[in-house]
Amino acid sequence: MNASKIEQTIEDIYKYLETCKPAKLYANRIIVDKDELMDLLEELRLSAPDEIRRYQKVITNRDDILNDAQKRAETMLSQAQARTNQLLDESEIMQAAYTRAEEIMRQANEEATRLVDQAAKESDEMRRGALAYTNDLLADAKMHIQQGLKDAEAVHQRYQDVLKQSVAIIDGNQSELMGQLGGNTASAKPADTREKPEELKLEPAKESQTLELDEDAFIK
Repeated sequence: MNASKIEQTIEDIYKYLETCKPAKLYANRIIVDKDELMDLLEELRLSAPDEIRRYQKVITNRDDILNDAQKRAETMLSQAQARTNQLLDESEIMQAAYTRAEEIMRQANEEATRLVDQAAKESDEMRRGALAYTNDLLADAKMHIQQGLKDAEAVHQRYQDVLKQSVAIIDGNQSELMGQLGGNTASAKPADTREKPEELKLEPAKESQTLELDEDAFIK
């Protein structure tokens, strides 16, 4: 195989040297066949360029492979960085959205609280106004009732005064009548004589004692 031609040739040289006989006078020297050794060296020389070219190609391919791997690694890193930046941007957008949502919720809660407080305040003011208005109505009704009660008591008092005055006039008329009846009885004859008694005459009451009822007083 081309991958081991130089190594095989070198191995053949080692094997050949081991088969060579040592020199008689020098123990570390051997006797070699010049032509055979030259053939092995020539074979080694001829195989070297092919191996060198192959190794150069492998090295070149290795560089290409490394460059391609480096490019792919750089592409992957660039894509990863772009994705990371995108995720960071999306994260910032989401964070901004969350922040905005929290701000909107906070403002909504504050507005709702303000509206509830305002409604409660207005309701309390309306309640106090209704109570005050009702109290005014009750006070006005009370005043009219008290005034009506006073008027009724005044009418009742005038009615009592008129009745008392009428009773007094009647008492006066009865007293006068009884006085006339008493005088006629003393001068009359005995009852068994059966004489017709003197005709009783009733005098009208004086004008100052005439019974008068005030119609307007009862209407008020």
